Formats: sequence, structure tokens, C-alpha cells
Amino acid sequence: MAQLSISVIVGSVREGRISLPIAKWVMERIASRVEFDAELLDLAEWNLPMFAAPNPPATGRYTGEKQRAWAERIGATDGYILVAPEYNHGISAVLKNALDTVYAEWGRKPVAFVAHGGMGGARSVEQLRQVTAAMEMAPLSAAVHLQGAAKLREGDRFNAGEIEDRRLSALFDELLWWGRALKAARGGN
Repeated sequence: MAQLSISVIVGSVREGRISLPIAKWVMERIASRVEFDAELLDLAEWNLPMFAAPNPPATGRYTGEKQRAWAERIGATDGYILVAPEYNHGISAVLKNALDTVYAEWGRKPVAFVAHGGMGGARSVEQLRQVTAAMEMAPLSAAVHLQGAAKLREGDRFNAGEIEDRRLSALFDELLWWGRALKAARGGN
């Protein structure tokens, strides 16, 4: 069976952010899974402008070069892992903006969450589940909530323990099942 294309999206652009080391940990672990072809999408590198285009994304009439490039990248992916910080009991603005910049390209694909922050990022994930469901994505029940993530950071490395690795492996298993099912339903191989 063909590999699933997965985008691991870094949901923070803050200087010194822990989201990037966490996303690199996710990429290291997913690389051992032959079922996936994963790519890291760092929102700091994409530098998407705050959405202010004249056409709602649901129309598919994208006007900006970055918006069209983002649509192409998101549309080429079979599923997503959002590395989601919790800012002020919710979603980071940059991650919400990345979701809002395009529309149809996200639809009918699974989305999983690796969260950190207050309460292990639980409040961010709850909001993201509502937003992604409204965008016709399939938010998975499996999520990795990293309690005390800062204590597991050494420079630009995230040193997860056995428990975190097990939870991430379970997330990959669920992402694989839903990714294959939804790809087949969309008419993919």
C-alpha cells in the first residue's frame, strides 16, 4: 500500500518556542514508520500574513502567492499532525490563521494533535477539534498531551520518555487507520 503523506505543522513562531523541538521529536519518531512520508511545515518559515484576502477561503478563489502556495502544500497532504501550544487557554493565533488561510484543501483528511502548555495543551486541542471538524477535517481522538514539556527540553532537543513515545506511537496507529480509510474514500490509492 502507498505511503501516506503527513504534514507535521509547528503551531508557534515565538522566539525560543518549545513547539519546534517537539515537532522534531515527532519527525524522528514518524521516520521509523514505513507507512508514512512526513514533512515538517514550520509556520515561522511560511510566514503567512494574517488572513485579510477579499475572498473567503471557502470560495477557493485564492489571490495571494503565499495563499496559493499554502493551498498547494496542504492539498497534497493525506493527513496532519498539529504541534499545538496552548496560549491563554486556547489556540495560538498563528496556527488558527494557518487553518483559516485555505479551506477545501484540509477537508476529509485526518488531523491529530501533539499539545503542550497549561493542562498539557488540552484546552487548545478541544478548540482545535471544534475548528477542524467545522472545516470538514476528521479530528482524531488520540492526542499526545505533554505535561511539563519544558522539563524535557535540552536546548533544541525534546527528550521524551517511554510514556510519551508510547502515546505518540498510538497516535500514529490511529492516524494510519483514518488516513488510509479517508484516502480510499476520497478515491486515492
